[in-house]
Amino acid sequence: MNERELRAALRGAPVDEQARARSWRVVRAAYRAAPPHGRRARSRRRWIGAAVAACVALALAAGAATRAPTDALAQWLRDVVGADDGGARRVLGAVPGGGRLLVGAQSGAWVVAPDGAKRRLGRYEGASWSPHGRFAVAWRGGELTALEPDGDVRWSLRRPAPVRVARWAPGDGYRIAYLAGSTLRIVNGDGTGDRRLAAARAGVAPAWRPGPGHVLAYADPAGRVRVADVDSGRELSQGPPYPRLRGLAFSPDGSALLVRLDHALVWLGRDGAWRAERSMPAGAVATAAAWSPGGAVALLTRDRAANRSEVVLLDAPEDRGRVLFTAPGALGPIAFSPDGRLLLVAWPDADQWLFLAPERRRRPVRAVADVAAQFAPGALRAGSPTAVEWTGPPEP
Repeated sequence: MNERELRAALRGAPVDEQARARSWRVVRAAYRAAPPHGRRARSRRRWIGAAVAACVALALAAGAATRAPTDALAQWLRDVVGADDGGARRVLGAVPGGGRLLVGAQSGAWVVAPDGAKRRLGRYEGASWSPHGRFAVAWRGGELTALEPDGDVRWSLRRPAPVRVARWAPGDGYRIAYLAGSTLRIVNGDGTGDRRLAAARAGVAPAWRPGPGHVLAYADPAGRVRVADVDSGRELSQGPPYPRLRGLAFSPDGSALLVRLDHALVWLGRDGAWRAERSMPAGAVATAAAWSPGGAVALLTRDRAANRSEVVLLDAPEDRGRVLFTAPGALGPIAFSPDGRLLLVAWPDADQWLFLAPERRRRPVRAVADVAAQFAPGALRAGSPTAVEWTGPPEP
């Protein structure tokens, strides 16, 4: 098919604009994955571009009636990208595997019920679940607010410095840790007893240790990982500085603390002692990591030079890891289902959410398209959600 024939096919084809937009987002993401390297790469890119254009023309002509790409294009997308837009649902519907989602989006914080019903809590900058999802803690500006999942406010307080992140203690849920500017503060779950705990690195969320008591890990301004008993104020451990520390997360049983750096993962023991370290592949950055309920770690890496991201499942620090999904562009956020059988992976470049089953490889259980618009009703342009937490169904 030459250029003239392609243009004629495009002009004469009945067009479903939404189907074309969804298909093009995925095709464009795959196309951007191959950076130019000399004349041979430019020639290859021109060839790929012509093939993509021909596929799109065929999809528009033959797929408009079904609002999906043709089988050939869908197969190409599966082979190149690992998922196809044609198989993606345009509405989330019931949450796969059950449970509820707490979503942070440009328009605010949202709760997604097990049947897929969405409720906007308000124009908050972020939010996090309490134990068992009975409440949520949300923040905007210098305000910290505790809400019920239906949006009713239980209490709120204001601080002079902007609140950046908050985490509710597991178990009894009696404490909340939050960052106001560069200060780590503690407040009781009922909104009383607000107090300063320590200076902390802004942007690194503190992590509560599961189990008895109220033990918290946090990063100080120098990037040292400190573990403290919040009730007594006693410091339990202090590690060396990590200048590029990005995240902290205790394992579900509280036996290990995962420290995410730009180019490595570090496993610390319950007492903060070093246990293991895993470096990222050359050129790759660790952009997210999440514990499964069973103790495995889902690691998300991105190679900016190659414009490619991977989701890798690690059963142990020394494990080679299993690649669950690979895609061009950026991926994330990620979140495990409460039973650990599914992993939600956001793919902003394709405006999709992918639900992966860790025991399977490279084949999403479900793909959901047009995610940004679902959390920005009425908006002309919407950004992809930036945070997701997954908890169980409401308690009876």
